[in-house]
This record gives sequence, C-alpha cells and structure tokens, in this order.
Amino acid sequence: MNNPCVNCGKQRVDGKTWKGKSGASVITYTQTICPDPECQKLVDKAIADRKEKSADIARKKVEAKLAREKLIAAS
Repeated sequence: MNNPCVNCGKQRVDGKTWKGKSGASVITYTQTICPDPECQKLVDKAIADRKEKSADIARKKVEAKLAREKLIAAS
C-alpha cells in the first residue's frame, strides 16, 4: 500500500483501529500515522489549524447571514 506522509514522505503506519456502526453495518476505521513522532505532531497541528480555520469561516458565514436578516427585518 502506498500511503506517504504528507509532510516528510515516509510510509505511514497503522496507528489506531476501531469499529463503528452505521445503520445495520459495522465499519472498521483505521487511522494511519507517520512513524516519526515529531513529524506526526506537525501534521496534527496543521490539521487542527485547518479545522479551526474552517470552523471560523462557517461561524462568520452564519453571523453574516443573521446580520443580513436583521437588516432586512429592520427595513
């Protein structure tokens, strides 16, 4: 399987496996991680930063929508 680390290019390894349920199906999830712990910390930080940025954009979008609705209601 070819699954290189997005940061250093080393072959990623299985880190955590768990099972989840979706309806009647059982799904097995496998999280892959970089074998270099320091590199994995950098990757985790980059992912967290992207998630935070996405959440901030979504929050601002909702706030802008509410502001537009208030402006229309006040007219």
